[in-house]
Amino acid sequence: MNQKSQHLRSLGSQRDNKFLLALQTISLGHLFFAGAVVYLLIVGVLMNHLNLLPMNIHTDTLLLPQKHVIQISNNNLRQQFTADSKHKDKEGASACLLVNDENPRLPEWIAYHYHTIPLRSLTIAVDPASRSSPLEILQRWNDTGLMEMRLWNDEDYLYDIDENGKKIRNLKVPSDVWGHRTRQNHFINKCMADFKRRNKQWVLLIDVDEYMTFNRIEDINQEPDFPLEKAPDGMQTLMDWTWMKGGVGGYLEGWIDTLPSPTQTSFGVQSALTIQPGGIVTDVAGNSSYYLRDDRAYRDLGALEEPPEDMPILKYIMCNSDDKVCGEIFNDIYDDRWDEEWVCIEVDWEDPENEQKKTNIFHGGYVIEDLEERKYFLEKEQTLWPKRLAVNDAKEARERLPSVDGRETILDVVKEESNRYGYDSIGPCITMPRLRYGPFEAPSKAATSVGPLNPNDFVTLRYRWHAAKGTYAYGKTMIDVSKIPMEELQVEAENVHAPLCHYCHRQDWYYSPSYSLSLFRVNHYLDSFEAYTYRKDIRVELRQSQDRYDTLAKEGNHSMDTESSLWLEEFVQDMGSERAKMLLTGAGSFPRLDWSLNSLLGEVGKAVGGMG
Repeated sequence: MNQKSQHLRSLGSQRDNKFLLALQTISLGHLFFAGAVVYLLIVGVLMNHLNLLPMNIHTDTLLLPQKHVIQISNNNLRQQFTADSKHKDKEGASACLLVNDENPRLPEWIAYHYHTIPLRSLTIAVDPASRSSPLEILQRWNDTGLMEMRLWNDEDYLYDIDENGKKIRNLKVPSDVWGHRTRQNHFINKCMADFKRRNKQWVLLIDVDEYMTFNRIEDINQEPDFPLEKAPDGMQTLMDWTWMKGGVGGYLEGWIDTLPSPTQTSFGVQSALTIQPGGIVTDVAGNSSYYLRDDRAYRDLGALEEPPEDMPILKYIMCNSDDKVCGEIFNDIYDDRWDEEWVCIEVDWEDPENEQKKTNIFHGGYVIEDLEERKYFLEKEQTLWPKRLAVNDAKEARERLPSVDGRETILDVVKEESNRYGYDSIGPCITMPRLRYGPFEAPSKAATSVGPLNPNDFVTLRYRWHAAKGTYAYGKTMIDVSKIPMEELQVEAENVHAPLCHYCHRQDWYYSPSYSLSLFRVNHYLDSFEAYTYRKDIRVELRQSQDRYDTLAKEGNHSMDTESSLWLEEFVQDMGSERAKMLLTGAGSFPRLDWSLNSLLGEVGKAVGGMG
């Protein structure tokens, strides 16, 4: 007998082994029953949570006898599904989603945007940390023939390419916040490039807990003030200003437009709600009011298209906290660095030669000097940004917006307003403000049943209390990829809020998309604490924190929507009750994702214990 067998036998003879002692007291009949319980538990989990199968399981290719072919990628396997193509020619938008345990949210998100945009193509990538797969949800839609679905894994987008656009190596990203952002940025641009190759136009870039909608003006709920084009008579102008959190409404720093030279100042403000370019603020003591100059618009007036003389150019510029300007350098006549090399230039912001002051908002089209008095030109990246609508035009356009319950879609409005004001006032990058919705539920009479569906399963119907408008920093985008050169999409995106720095407005805390001037917005739903903590998120200190959740919930309790949404009712009418129920199966249901051998044995232990 070998040593291993002797060891196993010796374990069986140990009287203090509680597990083996328990086995000795169980009859063969009990063991058979326990085995049956284990089998039924496993089968039950797989049948009721089919979409929880591990992502590395390879399934056979499914071929259905129809016409329209849609590819769904799962690991290294590309599965081809076919679908009825009767809706394939209907004009619609596309979307890119990076998901992580989002199956409870996904059915509502797809159905809502299918109905309101209309969404007709969707590419989903699954974060490796996800314990569930959306494959079954995508198959449902694929079977209807109403949408094109693609499911990606890391190998579909986490790679570098050469100057000819060919894949040269896969990327490995760390399992931390920076790795998550790298994953996001590569997925966004690779996904947009894929839609461009497929001759798509508008691509929506939001998360699965966010919903795009019309930014209608409501008479009852408080709307942010529209920005002013200039300071009212007798009011001082604050220039090159920055806002910082703290106190009652935060603090402002900047320069007052006084003669013979500007005067630097700082003060606390009464309310952060009034902090916006073109807005009016009052100091915390109530003694003085100031007009906040729109520094971006002002600088655009004097920005240069090209450097005034032969000098290095900095592109993809950013300003850090160490009084340095960083970016990719081109034509370095001083240190002969390679084009596209990342450099940081130390700057004295108080030097009169530097035409910009030290602010968090940085703008191209200007010359700066380093500490050695060497000059650099900051690329005018804002040349292709959408032109801002005049205040009166934006107000009139918002007053024309239809309800989300009407038959006019978001793309209908994009086309109409582009024809009215010119395409360059809308696209190619539509940047939208966000509005946070808290977990306070709508009154029962505001959420009525829709056929076989319970409105409490849908966040767009269940939650109508939201934060103060215009206070949520950083927006999201919808981009017309048909207008974007392919080379712009073959690099890592800038960030999820402004992916393309040459086409999307740069964003900052108070230079986020103007709520009052935007035709569209993105509603961001906090949902219940169960939903908030459901995702296995790398940002665990935020996603699992009750204090963080309570803070966000409090912010989302400012006012309530005055209009109830009927999108679900119309969706059911269009689809038919049975098909709508099938497509929305699982919406708002958060099944356990922690099934493991230990949990199964625990269930068996309970069953066996009950037989004694």
